[in-house]
Amino acid sequence: MVKVLDRISWVLGKIATYMATIILISVFLVISLGVVARFTSLRFSWTEEFARWGLVSLTYVGASAALRNKQHSGVNLVINSLPAKIGKIVVVVAYLALMFSVVYFFLNSYEAAIKATRIRGDIIPISMKYVKLLIPTSFGMMFFHLASGLADLLSSKGIAGKTISV
Repeated sequence: MVKVLDRISWVLGKIATYMATIILISVFLVISLGVVARFTSLRFSWTEEFARWGLVSLTYVGASAALRNKQHSGVNLVINSLPAKIGKIVVVVAYLALMFSVVYFFLNSYEAAIKATRIRGDIIPISMKYVKLLIPTSFGMMFFHLASGLADLLSSKGIAGKTISV
């Protein structure tokens, strides 16, 4: 079970990393195009809206990739100073609390995305549903990363390298 969850988490982490890279490059290119266009007296009004959507998407997709790679900041000094059994219990509770939060945010962001079906962008006339669906998708990926980390933690004896952050 641990290997299956780890494999799913690894694949989703790679997908999130590639998505974040593509979004970041796209936003950079679109913003650069907008800046250059302003100096050549062209006005592309869609660049600002695209950049806004891209940066919001990048936040959530990037958070998922960072969670998989244990790149979130944290204070492990407190956890490491506790006795091993108590430290493990604290980390398990932290994983469970985060998993509960991720499920809550997944459900609410999915509902918000579906409700945004009829809302269109101010300049780019596509449904906001497609933009907003990246948010619950990212929370779904985060859930698998947390489940994989929790399964790994529960199957190991210690907590060294098993916390959510570096």
